[in-house]
Amino acid sequence: MKTKYQFKIKLKNGGIENVIVEADNSGNARALVEAQYGIGCIMSGPIVVK
Repeated sequence: MKTKYQFKIKLKNGGIENVIVEADNSGNARALVEAQYGIGCIMSGPIVVK
């Protein structure tokens, strides 16, 4: 079953955004975010979203 996880990330242009991804576990969720936005972009998270 997929779970939604929320992250706060820092964009390359200096902006900060909240991102929600759906994944099987928190490790996969982190990998998805870093694959899209870059390694080291995560400021906080993952937080489970209901």
